[in-house]
Amino acid sequence: MVNRRRQNMIGLEGSGTECRQWSDLPLDVLNVIAEELDLVDQIHFRAVCKNWRQIQIAQPNKRLPWLLGHSWAFDGNVYSVCSFYRPSADRRYIARNKIEREEFNVLHGAVICASKYGWLLLQKSSLSFFYNPYTKSIIKLPDLDLSFNRTTFSSAPTSPDCFCFAIQSSKNSDKIYLSTCRPGDCQWSTLMLDGFERAVYDVVYSNGTFYCVFSGGELGAFCVADRHWSLLTNRVCVADHHSRAHMVESKGQLLLVCPSKFFEVFKFDWLAKTWLKIKTLGCQALFLGCTSFPISAEGETSDFAERIYHHFDIHSYYYSMETKQSHRCPFYPWDTKRGTERVWIQPPEI
Repeated sequence: MVNRRRQNMIGLEGSGTECRQWSDLPLDVLNVIAEELDLVDQIHFRAVCKNWRQIQIAQPNKRLPWLLGHSWAFDGNVYSVCSFYRPSADRRYIARNKIEREEFNVLHGAVICASKYGWLLLQKSSLSFFYNPYTKSIIKLPDLDLSFNRTTFSSAPTSPDCFCFAIQSSKNSDKIYLSTCRPGDCQWSTLMLDGFERAVYDVVYSNGTFYCVFSGGELGAFCVADRHWSLLTNRVCVADHHSRAHMVESKGQLLLVCPSKFFEVFKFDWLAKTWLKIKTLGCQALFLGCTSFPISAEGETSDFAERIYHHFDIHSYYYSMETKQSHRCPFYPWDTKRGTERVWIQPPEI
């Protein structure tokens, strides 16, 4: 059998042309090729051979989230379409994941409830499942026969310490339902409590506890270890807003962001058990969405300091705590189609 190297040389012998294998391409040439590929294809590109694994791909800035647009597409088949906007490279690329027919009725139409560690948590009726848009992996969770309002998770679903948390609370009911499960469980565990006819606005996880904030500012805490629920607020000083308030965990502190013409930010005072209004974010920026989080705004990201990034309609905006004004976001200029879900997502590991 003629080997591949011999085949590449056939017809060139005696021509004076130097023959080299693709694997012998200079690293600077490989780097130029890799830079023209999207991130997923870069990973496949490096896996071709040992020499190609030496290329130096520019790592994305891990402080900055990517912007994900998710929608469903049809062309005889059904696809989950994820469009990524990579701010550090000012690039966008699309990943299409074909949904097999046996899973279509289950997955199609699900909406994104949370985004962490590069994973999305989606919900459709009583079904919830994890989806990784980079690897296209799906991890299903057991059905939950409750129409929960907010949900999140503690760590990556591939981690042994991952807990999922869902809460149902509304202005029309005096009951609160708290549900937890772990990937691989056969069912959710649900706790029903006497409530106070308040809608839950947001939920975050911090150091073994899920914190829930309700309309008006009441803050509740659910400890995973002993499944204990408690209300933490002594008095409420946050007025109701027509827009959903977002809660952010930042280095052990809880921040509450109330969107309006002028964004208001409160920090929870653990001693006084109440929310205190603050006027500055310091060296950090806040990204609001189905899951909200802070980033450090120092060094190469110092221009992001004192800003609150959020989505409205098909655009992304930021609100400056210094100027008290909102602006179209120049660092995330991508406008998505109407009906596309816009989510901040952590960049993948290369």
